[in-house]
Amino acid sequence: MKLENKVAIVTGGTSGIGQAIAMRFAKEGAVLVLNDILLEPLNRFADAIKAMKCKAIAVKADVTSTKEIEAMVKKTLDEFGAVDILVNVAGGAARGKDRDYFHKVSEKAWNSVIDVNLRGTLVCCHAVIEPMLQGKKGKIINIGSVTGMIGSSNMQADYSAAKAGIIGFTKALAKELGPFGINVNCVSPGPIATPHFFTMEEEARKKLEDNSWLKRLGKPEEVANVVAFLASDEASYITGQNYAVDGGRSLGW
Repeated sequence: MKLENKVAIVTGGTSGIGQAIAMRFAKEGAVLVLNDILLEPLNRFADAIKAMKCKAIAVKADVTSTKEIEAMVKKTLDEFGAVDILVNVAGGAARGKDRDYFHKVSEKAWNSVIDVNLRGTLVCCHAVIEPMLQGKKGKIINIGSVTGMIGSSNMQADYSAAKAGIIGFTKALAKELGPFGINVNCVSPGPIATPHFFTMEEEARKKLEDNSWLKRLGKPEEVANVVAFLASDEASYITGQNYAVDGGRSLGW
């Protein structure tokens, strides 16, 4: 197993891409720290992971809260003695009925998108770096988006900005931490068949389905496959890279 006994924190780990990553990590033998802001589904998923004979704990924490994330990392260290892998999945573009042209969206709404995506990634990385430096190794995988590479055409300018920030942050952090044996990479999905996708209006869904040269949605498991590779020793000489898992969407037209 590629990740046997590696301690991995997965934020946003109870649904969609986060859940698929956690499941793949469990199959690869990782020790899992599952994070989300909703405790009940978090506990249910942790129980499902444990049923796979995998060590796992559930930690409710808001990725935008430095205090809560630092407490989560401390609990991880107290429980398992190390943080080998961090996967920053928590995020999202949903603004509910606020979705509109950027100049018509409230500052509160776009601030929320920036906070949970970009700031949340920074907060979580900041909290794990010192333990990884002490261990002289570590893998950080951030989840970007194809919208951060080419810009969204679905009224998500704020989301595109946040994800572009994550991609740039990944490259800069890789330069800082590379000399200390820590790999930092990014995975940028295109349209993926997650539960959130099916809450969108039909017209928007159809547009996203068509915006791929493979003419289909991606599966959460297809993102998880790339993340698992980057978290493994097989990717030991890869850092500062952004992998688009987007069916060719970023190729343009």
